[in-house]
Amino acid sequence: MDLTTLAMIVVLIVVGYFLIIRPQQKRTKEAKAVQASLQEGSRVMMSGGIFGTIRHMGDKQVVVEVSPGVELTFVRQAIIRPLKEDEDEFEYADVSEPATIEPGSMDEAWSQSASSAAVTEVAPSVSDEIVATVPESGTAQPTDEPADKG
Repeated sequence: MDLTTLAMIVVLIVVGYFLIIRPQQKRTKEAKAVQASLQEGSRVMMSGGIFGTIRHMGDKQVVVEVSPGVELTFVRQAIIRPLKEDEDEFEYADVSEPATIEPGSMDEAWSQSASSAAVTEVAPSVSDEIVATVPESGTAQPTDEPADKG
């Protein structure tokens, strides 16, 4: 092997290291730093585009509240990044007590929807099925004729 061929192989290995291996190591290091900075109460974005608040953290999993009272469990690696203050488009108010429904209001709504709904009757469908006929010999023989269902 001559010297120029050997030099080209070494150059390709060095270029491959700086273009492929080193950037991947840098991304892994950044992802670990993000994972280490997470804490309960942080607003985060998940890999599926789901936004939520971390409620509980384990070594491998996190419980994320995506809306009031709805918690989902994810692996920690599913967290892409924590959100900044200005990234939240919607805010959820904490509901301290459930909404009250006045007596009689639902009865009125039900009667209005029942009077406006049209009731239609659907005719039963007749299907073609293979029916066994019993000849006088007593053994059943299948036929391809449709059954007469009157």
